[in-house]
Amino acid sequence: MAEQICPACGCHIAGTGYETEGVVYCCEPCATSSPCECSCCTPIDEP
Repeated sequence: MAEQICPACGCHIAGTGYETEGVVYCCEPCATSSPCECSCCTPIDEP
């Protein structure tokens, strides 16, 4: 099976992930448009 990437944050999805409305995310916060809790995302300040 191909490696899955979270559409919200770009993280690799470990295990089964979190599915909502047929889309698989890495965690529940990504699925609910909340800040990601898996410590893989760092905010980037654009100049």
